[in-house]
Amino acid sequence: TDKKLYRYLENKYQEELEEAKALTPEQSSLTNIASPFGPLTQPASRKMLFYLIATLNASFPDYDFSSLNADQFTKEPSPDYCLKSISTTLLNVGCPATLKTSRMWDSIDDVINIDECDVYSYMPDPESDPYEAEGPVWSFNYFFLNRNLKRIVFFTCRCISNLDELDNTSDQELVFGDLIDEPARPDLYPVPSYARKEMSIGGGLRL
Repeated sequence: TDKKLYRYLENKYQEELEEAKALTPEQSSLTNIASPFGPLTQPASRKMLFYLIATLNASFPDYDFSSLNADQFTKEPSPDYCLKSISTTLLNVGCPATLKTSRMWDSIDDVINIDECDVYSYMPDPESDPYEAEGPVWSFNYFFLNRNLKRIVFFTCRCISNLDELDNTSDQELVFGDLIDEPARPDLYPVPSYARKEMSIGGGLRL
């Protein structure tokens, strides 16, 4: 449960704090690691880390992210920076219908009010990557946090190699809540035959 996770993370921090007392400031990870949430000595910063870990646990129930550290997350410069980065990536891999026909950003904005969000990204190492077993070509993970609404939207996307299925037609699926897009028409939106893209957008976590 979330309460159990929060207690675990707080106990972990207190243990690290006790260990840090025997170290110099230069040696202590609590002062050495740059936290995107602010100083980990502040409860609000640690709670922000808890929210993102809890979101990952809810999104990937077969995985346990409780061992993640703050330095595995990054605060992005601005929401607009992330929108341009994500849109460019989707266009480059042949997913313009996702952006245009489905009005993806408008739909997300209706839920989270993007301009008011802080955006964090998560770059997992192989041991903490839920997509690692699939051997993705690339992946990204963004958290859109609106503090006023007390809400998080988690946006994740991955590109999976499909070299074993070169003779088959590649499909693109957009999973958005309970809605599934029809496969894009290859004559209008060419899709590389060696890969498929899978994207999911989840939300609803209240802070």
